[in-house]
Amino acid sequence: MATKKTEVSAKAKKAAPAAKAAPAVKATVKKTPEKKVPAKKKTDERELIRMKAEEIYHARVARSEHGTADGDWHLAEKLVKAGAKKAVAKKPAAKKK
Repeated sequence: MATKKTEVSAKAKKAAPAAKAAPAVKATVKKTPEKKVPAKKKTDERELIRMKAEEIYHARVARSEHGTADGDWHLAEKLVKAGAKKAVAKKPAAKKK
């Protein structure tokens, strides 16, 4: 029996180099460009919202009104985004020559 095992392992050794010699096939995958919002723009918008929410908070406290930080944040977010849309709408068109 020991002889058969030796023969099998000798055949396996011979077959192994043949498998390594086969050329590797590389698959090419096209990458689609991702639309990314610049991190700075996101940070700037969040900072504007934070500052506006703080303004809303101070105004609310000065009027002795009840409210929450979440409510201030959501109102600030709404105002900042509406302001950004107005700024884009007011942008003058390029002059034609």
